Amino acid sequence: MNKLVTLDLWQTIMGESDFSSFSPDRRKLKCESIYLYLKKFNKNLKYQEVQDSHDKIVSLIARYSRFHSDLLFDDWLIMLIRMIDKKNKFQLNNKQITNLGEIIDEIFLTYPPDIFEGTSDFLDYLIKNKFKIGIISNTGFNSPNAYKKLLRKNNIYYDVLSLSNEIGIAKPNYKIFKLTLEKVKIEPSTSIHIGDNPVADILGATNFGMDAILISKSGRTKPVNNNVYQVIDNIGLAKESILSWVDKLSK
Repeated sequence: MNKLVTLDLWQTIMGESDFSSFSPDRRKLKCESIYLYLKKFNKNLKYQEVQDSHDKIVSLIARYSRFHSDLLFDDWLIMLIRMIDKKNKFQLNNKQITNLGEIIDEIFLTYPPDIFEGTSDFLDYLIKNKFKIGIISNTGFNSPNAYKKLLRKNNIYYDVLSLSNEIGIAKPNYKIFKLTLEKVKIEPSTSIHIGDNPVADILGATNFGMDAILISKSGRTKPVNNNVYQVIDNIGLAKESILSWVDKLSK
């Protein structure tokens, strides 16, 4: 019987060390880099315009996810440029827009979030025991390629990867879980999802028929119903949960 373990990214296997939702330093560097690049096309550009527009985009991305959707990364880039450049003075071509996206990604990759302790050991256990591994994540204002590069750099192995800003669907929409499982041809009944968000991760997975484990982040999050399989403090404790889950499946 093939079994699949899927993982969330943010605040499950990676994130800020204090479990905050974003890094102020990374935000500042992104805004500064966007400003310096776009100022080449409009010398009158104000830094505050860039910062305000960046923050609006980040807020919109979070708002979209609450409605189970996302835009493609390139669409978010174009929206950012239009917010900053209301009078359409920049006239950026496709290559220049791509360059802006690469600048944003470079900040993310140069000053990345932490990979949480226990992640590598847990993945090694899954690989050794022939589980299929998936990653299902809602994304921030970074391209899918940036996430893939970060995962490769940290030897984060997966069989299937579903990122919201690459497919335009966000958790808890059941379709992002469905697409993931279809790619590896495994049924929900033999799949379990691990994540930190009681709604996006746990309700999303269990409503699709998967089991789910909630990462509580030192007790900061709690399940919204009794459908969750287990609640654990961090990814370092996931191995024991998976062992008991497999035992349940065999009965």
